[in-house]
Amino acid sequence: MIARRWTQIPVPNSPQPYATQPSGRSPANLLPPIIDIPVGCGASELRSWCLIAEYDKAKELFSSPQKAYESALKDHGPVVGVWRKGRLEYIVNERYTKDVISNDRDFSFELGTARVLNLWFIIPLSKGNFFKNVHMMVAGGVVPRMEKIVEQIFPTFKRQAHRIVKTSQQSGKGVDLFAHVHRCVAEAMLITVVGENYLTDRTVQVTEETAHAIATMTGMFQNTSPFARTFPKTWKVITWCILRVRLVVEVLMFQYCRVIVPIIWKEIRGRRYRSLNSLTSEDTNEEERHNEPLVHYIARMYTNSQGRVSILSAMWVSTLVIVFIFASVHQTAAVAVWVVFELSIRKEYSAPIREELSAVVDSMESSGIQKLSYDALRRATVLDSFVREVLRTKGDTLSMVRETTRDVPLAGYTIPKGSFVYPMTTLTHGSRTLYGEKANEFDPNRWVDGPASSTIDPGYLPFGFGRWACPGRILAVTEIKMIVLTLLAISVPEVEGGQYKVVDPLNVTSVPPAGRLLLHPLDKEKLGE
Repeated sequence: MIARRWTQIPVPNSPQPYATQPSGRSPANLLPPIIDIPVGCGASELRSWCLIAEYDKAKELFSSPQKAYESALKDHGPVVGVWRKGRLEYIVNERYTKDVISNDRDFSFELGTARVLNLWFIIPLSKGNFFKNVHMMVAGGVVPRMEKIVEQIFPTFKRQAHRIVKTSQQSGKGVDLFAHVHRCVAEAMLITVVGENYLTDRTVQVTEETAHAIATMTGMFQNTSPFARTFPKTWKVITWCILRVRLVVEVLMFQYCRVIVPIIWKEIRGRRYRSLNSLTSEDTNEEERHNEPLVHYIARMYTNSQGRVSILSAMWVSTLVIVFIFASVHQTAAVAVWVVFELSIRKEYSAPIREELSAVVDSMESSGIQKLSYDALRRATVLDSFVREVLRTKGDTLSMVRETTRDVPLAGYTIPKGSFVYPMTTLTHGSRTLYGEKANEFDPNRWVDGPASSTIDPGYLPFGFGRWACPGRILAVTEIKMIVLTLLAISVPEVEGGQYKVVDPLNVTSVPPAGRLLLHPLDKEKLGE
C-alpha cells in the first residue's frame, strides 16, 4: 500500500506556502491534501537506506498506479497532490474530470501536453499555434480523404499480414507483434504523407526510426527504467545530455533530414499551390477527389500570395510531418497490440468477428481478403465494439494532462498556477454511474449498437475529450481494424503462454504489452467458404 501522511510541503507558485490536512470545510485558498511520496534523495542523503526506501516507494507507485491513486482519492479525494518524477501533480476523481478537460481556459491542454512531452519549446517557437496546426492538418488533410487513404494503404496491411503469418508458421515460434505492426503502420503512413512512389525499404526504415526516436525523446519509456523512476531529475539531465542529443544527430539530422525532408521539399517547393483560404467549395471537393499525398494539403496551409511555400514554411511542414509520423505510427501500433492480444486470449470472440468480416468484406478468396473498403470497415460494428471495449478497459490511469493557467478553484481547493492536473481515467471508465453494476466487466458487445470506438464522450476518454480530442482517432481505429481483420482472415492468433505482460501500467497507451504471438493456419471452413 502506498505510504501516506499529511505533511507541510512547500509548493512553488501556491497561494500559501504549505499544504496541510483540511479540517471541516476547506477555505477556497487551501491546497488539496498532499500524499507524501518521497521526492528524491539529495546529494547529502545518498545513503544506502535512502536509496532502498526511495526505490521501493517509486516501484510501488509505478507498478500499481491504479490501486495507489484510486486508494488515495477514495481516502482523501476528490483532489489530491502526489509527488512523481520530481514534481507535485494533482489528481482528480471522476466527479471533477469533465470540469478539468472541458475548461481549456483554466486547464490548458497545450501547455500541459507540451511540457509533459518535453516539447515546451515548441509553443513559443510556433507562436502558440503548434497544436492548432496539427489539428488542422489532420482534420482537413486526412479525415475527409479516409476512403481514398484506405484504398491506398490496405494492400500494405494485407501484404504485411501474410508476411508475419508466414514467419510464425515457418518458425513455429511466436513473433514480435509490435515490431510487425510498427513497420506496417510506418509504411502506410509514408504512403499517406508523400505517396507510394517514395516507398522503399530505406524510407520505411527511417520513418520507423523517426517514430521511435520521438517516442524516446518525449519520455514515453521513462517509466520502464527503475533509475528514471527513482531519480527523474538526474535521468532527465542524462538523457538530454547524451541520449537525446544522439537521437537528434543520428536519427533526425542524419536520417530524417537526409532521406525524408528532401522528398517533402521536392514535393512542396517545386510547384505552386492555391491557398486553403482561396479555395471555393467546388475546388475543395475537387481536391478531396485528388489522389494526392497529405504533404500537399499541408503545403496549402502555408502557401504565400505567389502560390509558393517559403523555406521557413517548408521547414515547419517538415516538423509537422515528424509529429504526424510519431503519433500515427508509434501510438497506433501500441494500441493495436492491445487489441490483438486481447482478442487472442478471448478466443470466443474471434468467430463473430470473422462472421461479420464475411458479411462486410468487398472481396474474399482462399488466400484472404482481396479488397476492403473504408465503408466496409465502418460497417464492421462487432469488431468496432470489441475495439472500444478494449480501449475502455485496458487500464488507462493518468492518460490526460492539463496545466493550470492561473490559481484555479476546484472542489473547494485552489490548484496553483503552472501545476499539472491529471484526471484519474480508470475511475471514469469503471464508473458504475455511467456503465452500471458490471462496469468493470469486459463486455465486447456493449457497443454493438454504438457509439463507434472513435466517438468521444465524457465517459470514454482513450482519445481525450472536447476541443483537443485526438484528431487522428478515425484513422487510428481504421488501421487497427485492418490489422485485426487481415490477420483473422488467414490465421488464428494465440498469445504464447496464454498471457501477456503489462510493461508500464502507468502508460498503457504508449507502451505496448509484452508477449509473443503465435499465428496458426486458419481452417477456411470457418469462414463458410
